[in-house]
Amino acid sequence: MAKRATPPITLPEYERLFRTIHAVVANEQGDPTKACLFFAVAGAYLLKRHHKLSSACPVAGVAGYNLRTPTNFAIVFGRQEGDTLVADADHFHCWVEVDGWIVDLMAPLFDEMAPADRKGATIPRFMFQKPAIGDVSAVNLDTPGAYLHIPNDRLTTDLMKSFTEKPAYFDLVQVCDQWYVRPPKKIAPSIRIAHQTGKAKDVFLSLVRIAGAW
Repeated sequence: MAKRATPPITLPEYERLFRTIHAVVANEQGDPTKACLFFAVAGAYLLKRHHKLSSACPVAGVAGYNLRTPTNFAIVFGRQEGDTLVADADHFHCWVEVDGWIVDLMAPLFDEMAPADRKGATIPRFMFQKPAIGDVSAVNLDTPGAYLHIPNDRLTTDLMKSFTEKPAYFDLVQVCDQWYVRPPKKIAPSIRIAHQTGKAKDVFLSLVRIAGAW
């Protein structure tokens, strides 16, 4: 994949993407901290549709982030198998890859996702958008700010197949698509979602704001 020299999106665009998807997930009584697949699928779809980033695609696998806490805490999605980190259906993370960059739209929720007894401090709601690292063998997650992503093609395929077999999921992606407006245009503060029961409900844009970037 060709790597672009500049980040694919701006911080205001990242925040708008996050707040739109987060609102739709929370409205479905889902746990946003366990919705990385939906964040990645919806995020890639919106990046293609609204930002014309045709290479944007959801990816699943191992991910790790050193979050620069006083305890030098690193959050890792995956499991240890000997000296190797691997991903499976129960231990994985999802992100968006676009033009050689990683866009993780779950990053603002790292504080809720990290074990409170280990992190040592509140983790800020930051954007994660960094160049993909080709050789992760040299990455040391004890280094402040270090990160790694190890795609698992088979797992990605299986998860995407499962996702597409649930039409309701894609309906929610379509809601995100209808609602999302690329900054600096103003976005509607809410959108009405009609459920299969015939009842409609107003969904309000997430109140979570992004404080900066990793």
